[in-house]
Amino acid sequence: MTASASPSEGGKLTLIVSIVGFTAALVVLLMTAGLGNATQSPEARVPVAVSTSTVSIQSGFETPVNVFGLIESPKATTLSFDVAGQVTALFVEEGDVVSQGDKLARQDVTRLNARQRELQASLERANADLALAKVNSDRTTSLVEKKLESAQRLDEVRASLNVAKARVSEIEAALHSLDVEIEKTTLVSPFDGVVNRRFFDEGSVVNAGSPVFGITGIENYQARFAVPADVVEQFDINEPVLVKVGDVDVAGTVTQRLPVRNVQTRTIDILITLNSNERVRPGDMAILSGFRSHSETGAWLPINALSNGLRGLWRVFVLTNQQTPTLEARVVEVVYTDGNKAFVRGALKDGDMYVNEGTHKLAPGQMVSVPSQHQAGAR
Repeated sequence: MTASASPSEGGKLTLIVSIVGFTAALVVLLMTAGLGNATQSPEARVPVAVSTSTVSIQSGFETPVNVFGLIESPKATTLSFDVAGQVTALFVEEGDVVSQGDKLARQDVTRLNARQRELQASLERANADLALAKVNSDRTTSLVEKKLESAQRLDEVRASLNVAKARVSEIEAALHSLDVEIEKTTLVSPFDGVVNRRFFDEGSVVNAGSPVFGITGIENYQARFAVPADVVEQFDINEPVLVKVGDVDVAGTVTQRLPVRNVQTRTIDILITLNSNERVRPGDMAILSGFRSHSETGAWLPINALSNGLRGLWRVFVLTNQQTPTLEARVVEVVYTDGNKAFVRGALKDGDMYVNEGTHKLAPGQMVSVPSQHQAGAR
């Protein structure tokens, strides 16, 4: 039994020795490989070629601002009759061009004509009464002078004469007022313009003040913009500007900058008179371009120069050690971007050379090579 156990124990011992020897050899091999990498000279590594630019620090920057407004006519109104009545005739249609004083519509004047004839008859009667009162006044005056009539009778006659004169004046004034009403039954254009709306047809009975036509002036249109307070000083009176209406750039001049501020929006209205009405209409949307100044200190960098950093910040790779250029990550904050460039502030100095593209392939501490043209540009 002892003899049979000895060969088994010898086999186990041989297996253990083999495993220990293999493990020792593997450790030595790994250490040798690591040592070789550690002692590899920097010159043996192949630097990555990068494109670079130079940081230019500035004390502020400007961003574009678009202000939206509407095209409007300097003259626009709705026309209505002063008195109620039936519309008997309309002389223009929507879209017609009219001149100042042109007749646009007319009301029925039958009742006013009847009233006019009635007043004329009353005037004739009042004139007859006035003539009689004058005759009585002259006769009584003669009798009083001859001591054949009392002075009281003369006063009464003269009073009657004054009453007759007042009656004539009253009827004449009523006739004049009626003439004005008859004149008002014809609607006329107050200025040169275009009919943009018709509210009634012939035969309609309209109330006083009810709109019948809408008129838009044909003078050069205006654009009204509600401009933020920090931008409005850019637009001085009589300054030429460009207004974008759709795909068209229309030249104009700033004619008004209102002296009051809108309570709700805190903006200030400005009016721009367009040089031409071609291809624009009242109600069109217009865009006025300006800029807003910012006082932050930083630099403009291309978007491709930024890579993701920690805690929502960004980083820029800056070259250090000009003899053997090495990348150093600098943390920056993006203040503004227009999609192509970004204004950033952070750990950058004026004159720093940074990688302007391909940053997703790079890492801090990596050695790079800079083409000669970029090095010359950096100097």
